[in-house]
Amino acid sequence: MSKIFYKDERLELTDDFIDVGYMAENIVAEDINGDIFEIKRSHGDDSMTLLVSLPQMLLDEVATLDKFLSAIKVPIHCYLILAERRQEGQEGLKKLQKLEAVFDVQEEFGGMYGTKIVTGSMAPDLCKSIFLISKEGAIFYIDMPLKLEENFDLERLGIELNKAYVIYNGVGCHG
Repeated sequence: MSKIFYKDERLELTDDFIDVGYMAENIVAEDINGDIFEIKRSHGDDSMTLLVSLPQMLLDEVATLDKFLSAIKVPIHCYLILAERRQEGQEGLKKLQKLEAVFDVQEEFGGMYGTKIVTGSMAPDLCKSIFLISKEGAIFYIDMPLKLEENFDLERLGIELNKAYVIYNGVGCHG
């Protein structure tokens, strides 16, 4: 079982974990309007996918990440995945420019991607994570801070976004 920390508390995550190089999983989520839809690992327009999760108590970090992602020029679908819909913070979620807020109502993301907190005071929330999925649908980069108080590495995310966008897709000239 993976572990993370928040302040002095040790939190454990679900046993399942998807890693860099593995094919991403499509997941079912609920959007801000309550509609159920599928987040696909790849898209016909060669865009990438970015899946971000945060515990509800750390939602104040979203604005910085959303501003960063809004400046990105590569085609990318960006989702902020929260464990459940709560009253507090809903208005702020509607103001996001690049990130689309969705809810893991069927617990597919938390279970398949290994982000569900299963022990401690934050269970059953989702941990802090970023999964960058290449245009081919493979996990290209993961940022999952061991300590929830740590910020995402946005400089590294920018580098990985550029690398994932220009990398050879293996199709070749006869693909």
